[in-house]
Amino acid sequence: MKRKSGRWRLTAGIAKLRIRSHNNEIQHRYISSRPLVRSMTRPRTTDHSIDRWSAGGVVLRATPNDSGKLFVALCYRRAESLWALPKGTPEKGESVAETAAREVTEETGLQVEIGPAIDDTYYSFFRTAEETLGDLPFDDDSTVRIDKTVHWYLMKYLGGDTSNHDSEYDEVEWIDIPEAIQRLTHRNEARVLEKAVAFYEGRVRSDD
Repeated sequence: MKRKSGRWRLTAGIAKLRIRSHNNEIQHRYISSRPLVRSMTRPRTTDHSIDRWSAGGVVLRATPNDSGKLFVALCYRRAESLWALPKGTPEKGESVAETAAREVTEETGLQVEIGPAIDDTYYSFFRTAEETLGDLPFDDDSTVRIDKTVHWYLMKYLGGDTSNHDSEYDEVEWIDIPEAIQRLTHRNEARVLEKAVAFYEGRVRSDD
């Protein structure tokens, strides 16, 4: 078998390089000609916005042996892995305080005495007009941004049992304060709990 000369090898290498470059150019042209697909999610457009409010409470209970350890009633929903303070929307003609007391009793099964207002929290979410409660002068398929204010009250436990809670949540538990602060899903509710404990212990006043 004859050995290939260095010149032949060089010529063959240049030919292969030209073929490879030509193929790369064709591939580049093909890729460049394809439509660009963006992975970014299209931003939500809002047709309307409305303000709504709800009210809830922080129900605190001290241990019977006067050790000073506090517990709070928290609600749990399995489908969302959600730990939350009890709250809800008003019925017709209710005041904010009345709404807070009723919703807490329904969602926890506890009898409570309403105390001072603690704080307000705010959040927004989206619904179609058809999904939104109330008679709205919007097309059913239009998007509505709902800006929600939640009014929170400190509440005193009077009686009742958490097993009597309604179907809004799967479970209601008495949980000690450090653990409850960690469990609460929304950090703004954890701050409400911390402020409620400060009210309870007399470290802040309702007008602070």
